[in-house]
Amino acid sequence: MIQEKPKSAYMEVFTPFSDEDISNIVMLKRVFECAQGDKDFAKAFAAGKFSDEQIARQKQIGVTFDLQELALCWTDDEFQSELLLCMENDDYSPPETLQTKLKEYPLLGLWLRFLSRKNRLYRATRRNIFRVPKCPPFDAWRWRRVLAARSELGYFGHYIDFPILAFELGDGCSVGCWFCAFSTQKLKTNLDYERYGAFFRDIAEGCVSLFGKHAAAMALLYYGTEPHDNPNYLDFIKDFKKVTGYATCTSTAMPLDADWLRSLIRFYREESQPWPRLSVLSKDMMNKIHDLYAPDELRDVELLMQMRENERRKVSGGRILSEHQGMKEREPGAYLDDIVPQGSIACVSGFLINTVRRDIQIVSPCYTCERWPYGYRVYDKAEFKDASDFPDVVRALIDRNMPAHPPRDAAARFRDDLLYKPTDDGFDLISPNQIHHFTGGAVHTALGNLIAQGDLTYDQLDDKLSEGGNPLLAGMAVNHLFDGGFMDELYSESR
Repeated sequence: MIQEKPKSAYMEVFTPFSDEDISNIVMLKRVFECAQGDKDFAKAFAAGKFSDEQIARQKQIGVTFDLQELALCWTDDEFQSELLLCMENDDYSPPETLQTKLKEYPLLGLWLRFLSRKNRLYRATRRNIFRVPKCPPFDAWRWRRVLAARSELGYFGHYIDFPILAFELGDGCSVGCWFCAFSTQKLKTNLDYERYGAFFRDIAEGCVSLFGKHAAAMALLYYGTEPHDNPNYLDFIKDFKKVTGYATCTSTAMPLDADWLRSLIRFYREESQPWPRLSVLSKDMMNKIHDLYAPDELRDVELLMQMRENERRKVSGGRILSEHQGMKEREPGAYLDDIVPQGSIACVSGFLINTVRRDIQIVSPCYTCERWPYGYRVYDKAEFKDASDFPDVVRALIDRNMPAHPPRDAAARFRDDLLYKPTDDGFDLISPNQIHHFTGGAVHTALGNLIAQGDLTYDQLDDKLSEGGNPLLAGMAVNHLFDGGFMDELYSESR
């Protein structure tokens, strides 16, 4: 399905709720943030036994209701299970037994309704992957990458909305988070707005000319960098919105600059967008955030608890890649033996553009491993001189890497995360998250074995399959694998 314009489902999240409901929702949000980011409070919350200091602290940060109004959270296993279900199911409705209990705990009933509605609208947005009809070769390539990511990343691949562009407004990052999955180097310099603001706007216009206004809006103005590092970040965001008509998102690990963050919050609230998102690096930082901002100020702002001691799992890539065993190191055939952790924080399927170094990479999410330590494959890269040659460089990258059909002289290989296993009537391809079955007797048996060799071009593959077989069926089978995102498209490595 192709949308005409990117829309924010968040505009509808609060529609059914009264002002009083929303006041309670933002206080509930704050309590659950404390339960995530403060181990002592989490233990007290699990037992329902709070110290006088903890109760006073909740009042200090704007929570006015009695915490015992949430007692189902620690006294009722059914509620705890249903809380998880309501976050996962689009059409969630509490069972009658729980509905009866919730009459005595109206705040928790409100919280379930809010979470259910919010997650339903968000999931609907993510499922509707925005297409790029103005540039068919790129659109087809990107859709193959969407299918590949869903195969390789499994559950998490369905939670990515696959923006097509990311612009770095600096070279390096000043924060240096210990868990950085992109392992970004120290900040060297930023794109100066006074000197290069027009340059950036011209680059944005170039993207509109290439992909269309609304497709170009599916972008980020950071990737491995920190938005706060560029003192004119908000100016760039506003300029990008003027060009594309859409307010792109923001995540930051610098929430304690209150003037800066409030300016972002005001901007996004005017745009009815659920941003910015805050990476919270310590309990002390969380406490300072709660002291600086009232509950309603952070109504639309998600706090990601990124403390070392927090149970929130980090993607084992970038700086912490060596600390964890990667999926590729598992024994063959053992990929599916236990729960597969989130494999990447990457989301862009398209072009990663550094406006300072003036380089472009074609990237797409994949499972983090030694070969791809940042959780995205790099298909090709190039440099551009200025805004005038930028569109031509992008077009050349598209022409070189995004054929509509399997390129005849390119190597015919399976995607590098896939394990090939022949079967009685075809073959299986095993990703870190699922098994794909290809059946059909002689055609698929021969096809799988030949591709698994890894030393044939598509032309040679066709010749082999045509020897004593049906070339039409063979060609259809090859195209099916190609269009489904199962084939390796890293052509630049073999040129």
